[in-house]
Amino acid sequence: MNHENRPSRLIRAERPSLVGLLSGRAPLSLIDGSLLLLRLGLGVIFFAHGWDSIQNLGVAGVVELQRESGIPLPGLAGPFTVYVELIGGPLLVFGALTRLAAAALAGLMVGAFAFIHAPNGIFVEDGGFELVLILAAACAVLVVQGAGRFGVDGPVAAQWTGGGRVRAGEPA
Repeated sequence: MNHENRPSRLIRAERPSLVGLLSGRAPLSLIDGSLLLLRLGLGVIFFAHGWDSIQNLGVAGVVELQRESGIPLPGLAGPFTVYVELIGGPLLVFGALTRLAAAALAGLMVGAFAFIHAPNGIFVEDGGFELVLILAAACAVLVVQGAGRFGVDGPVAAQWTGGGRVRAGEPA
């Protein structure tokens, strides 16, 4: 009897090499956990900004502030800004419509960069762009990666695709 083609019953765990630790792919559970942390942080920040705008300025105040700042179409941009933050933040927290919400929020941050913060340099204490830059970059990660398994998008996509598991980095 030839035993060469039989799979071994003993499974050995190999220690990752230094090269693997530096350049290898992270385990999917770690990727999904990282996406969850990213979504939670971004969602809370964006919701807080939207809530602060509503409480302190109202939509009309945001429109006026954007008009004074020279933002094009402030009558559209103001409500869009407030409601994308208020709705997009919780969507990110729950991992629902993640790519759409992240794309809309990234667009807001690109606009904030271009129209408000870029002339002030990098540092946020000078009105600079460091916060909007990192928020836009983090949203771009979610646009590319999606919510991961620990969000509503994963189970919904799995249901629509016949019950298969959807993992980070795989198209839904």
